[in-house]
Order: sequence, then C-alpha cells, then structure tokens
Amino acid sequence: MHATVGLDRDDGPAVRDGAGSAAYRWYVAIFLTVASTMSVIDRQVLALMIGPVKRDLGVSDSMMGLLGGLAFTLFYTILTLPMAWWADRGSRRRIVIGAVAFWSAATIACGLAASYGQLFFARMCVGVGEAALIPTSVSLLADYFDRKRLPMALGLFAAAPLLGVGIANMAGGLVVDRLEAMGRVALPLIGTVQPWQAMFVMVGVPGIVLALIGFSVAEPPRTGQAVQGEGGIPMRAVLDLLRRRGAFLALMFIAYTALAMQGWGLFFWIVELLVRDHHVSRATAGFDFGILALVMGGAGSWIAGLLSGRMMRAGRPDATLRLVLVASLALIPLGIAAPLVPGYGLALLLFAGATFFMGWPNGLGNSALASVVPNELRGRIIALYLVVVNFLSFTLGPLLGGLIGDHVFAGRSLGLTLATMAAVNYPIGAVCIWLSLGHFRRALDEAAAWREEQA
Repeated sequence: MHATVGLDRDDGPAVRDGAGSAAYRWYVAIFLTVASTMSVIDRQVLALMIGPVKRDLGVSDSMMGLLGGLAFTLFYTILTLPMAWWADRGSRRRIVIGAVAFWSAATIACGLAASYGQLFFARMCVGVGEAALIPTSVSLLADYFDRKRLPMALGLFAAAPLLGVGIANMAGGLVVDRLEAMGRVALPLIGTVQPWQAMFVMVGVPGIVLALIGFSVAEPPRTGQAVQGEGGIPMRAVLDLLRRRGAFLALMFIAYTALAMQGWGLFFWIVELLVRDHHVSRATAGFDFGILALVMGGAGSWIAGLLSGRMMRAGRPDATLRLVLVASLALIPLGIAAPLVPGYGLALLLFAGATFFMGWPNGLGNSALASVVPNELRGRIIALYLVVVNFLSFTLGPLLGGLIGDHVFAGRSLGLTLATMAAVNYPIGAVCIWLSLGHFRRALDEAAAWREEQA
C-alpha cells in the first residue's frame, strides 16, 4: 500500500480513522461550501449596484462589464496555478483560511473606493484571495470522501455559486434599496459613504469571522498519490498524463467555458434585465431571482450529485458527464426563451427551470476531473481548468453582455443580448460534452487500472 502524508502539528484538530467521522467530513464540506458561497456573494454584489455605481462614477455598461469581469479575473487567473501548486504540497487548511481573510478584506476595500480606478484595483484584490479556494477545496474534499460519495460532496460545494447568487440577490436587492433611500450612510470607523460603498463593507465583514472558524478544519492525510513520499510526480510523467488526457481536457474546457460564460453573463445582468425589460423595482428583481437561484440552483446541484452517485453504484462510471449532457440540452430552449418572454411571471418560471439545470455541471465536472488524475496533480488540474474556464467565462460573460447590448442592440433590450448568447453557448457545451464521453470512459479505465497497481 502506498504511503500517505500525515498531519502537521499545527494543521488543526487531529483526523482519526482516515478522514474522520462521517459527521466531521460533512462539517468540512459545509464549511467549504459556506466559504465558497460567501466568495460568490462578495463577487456578485456588484451586479445589484450597476445603476448606482454608474450614476456615482459616470461609467457605461461596457465599463461595468469590465469591472464585473476582467477586474476580478486578472489576478484570479494569474495566481490560480501558483496557489494550486502550493495546495498540492502544503497545508490546504491554512491556504483556505488565508484566502478567506484576504478576499474579505479586499471586499471591504471596495467600499472605500472613491473612483472607478480604485474600485477596479480593489476588485482585482478580491480575485487574488479567491484564486486559492476552489482547487484547494476540491483537493481537500477528494481526500475526505471516497469516489462514490465525492459527487455528493462536490454537488454540495458546487451549489455555492447559485447559493451565493441567490443570497446576494434576495437579501442584497432589499438592502441596496433601503441604503439608497437613506442617501448617504454613516459607518463606524469609516465615516459617511455612498450606499453602494456601505454594501461592500457589509458583505465583507462576515468573511473575517469565517476565516477564524476555519481553524476548526483539519488537514486530512493525502490519498491516491502516484508516488511515495513528498517528491511529487516527475515533470515527464506530468506531461505524459496531460498528453494522454489532452482530448478529454480540451473538450471539457471548451464545454465548461461556454456553459460558465452564459451562466456568469446571466448572473451579472439578470437584475438589470428584469428592471429594464419588465419594469420591476431593483429590490423585487433581486429578491425574486435570488429565491430562484437559492432554491432551484441549490436543489439542482444536490440532486445532480445524488443522481450521479446512484448511477455509479448501478454500474455507470461515466454518470457525471452524462448528467452534464442532459443539463446542457435542457438549457438550450430554457436559456433562449427565458430572457425573451413578455410576462414577468412566465420569465421567472423559465428562469427557475434554467437555474435548476445550471446547478448540475459544476460539481459533476470537478468530480469527473478529480477521478482521473492522481492526488499530486488534483489541485493543478483543477487550477488549469479554472485558469482557462473562469478567465474566459468571468471576463467575457459580463463584458459581452455589455458590448452586445451597447453596440448590436443599441441598448434596446438585455433580453435579446442574453438570448443570443444562450443560442451560441449552450449548443457548444452540449456538443463538446457529448464528444468527451468516450475519452472520459477510457480515462476512467486507465485510472482504475492504476489504482489496482498501487494497492
């Protein structure tokens, strides 16, 4: 049996019996999900304040698209691979604690910004902190849960984007309206600020508390290592693995870029869509879509994990990506129709169906990637995925929404913009996932044979 890496003395409470009790494993999964949810809230809250920020800083939709996308993804992308390299070797627990504290402080700094440039820089710093979270968390969960339970854990973790979007919109829309009604807001130790600045401070402070709670999470022993000890996988073996997995990874990355681009474009612009095209208040739009994202999106992520686990236990090892294909196909008609229908109630109904299926791909994709690479490469492969997929989707999703709206439809309708994007992105995602299934099955067979050799 191959060796595993033990716990450092200062890596938190001891983990006994492998990765601890079932209750403790789920405690860790919940903690990481809460951390990821708070990261999305900190990232998403700007979307609720597009109107107020444009008013106070005098910027266009395209500039807001850059602020919502590139400002976040620039350092997020640059630092994801170094952070993942660190996660593959060091204490993942300490990385998570530091990351949560840093991005929360950066979110508070967004509330201190007095110009577009300062806000852009503070948003870049939010990306610095968040760069470490997902590859580190996936690596942790893959050591806390076995392969058949991992999709359920990652399904919970993958619900975070929709939970965060839901909470940010549901609560944030109401808070923003109340803050706007106050005119300017006096904050302790900071002074008088604009309502949108106060909002950033309010959502950043709880993250500091969460970072302290992170000290209750232990660093588990590393399992599924390709080599013994701490020397790591030789670069030649890394390149060989990437060559064998090249077609699978390329198709996965293209598919998930398309799916995520549409998702983040929708999340950034949907409140503005409902306000402009359906003439509801910002509070109403935020609350209503927040409920949909929280309930339907969270349920979608969890149900996808349960279905995947059951299908794998029934002898369908490729269940994760098969379910992603189902979700991608369902999103084509929903994604096109939801932004275009005239009635507010019907639009919400279609968006409810869309957010349910949007909850499927993230956890299933992370589980698929984690199942075909050894422990020493999990963080870096997930990070490579994040660099490619998140940089393009976070940058282009919000930005294209602004550019297409400004220059193609001349600001007439965000609905036409989002429907056009859906008509392109979702079919690309579905086709690439379908093409990846054969490669995925071969990768699973190879990984199973490797695990038998190592046992």
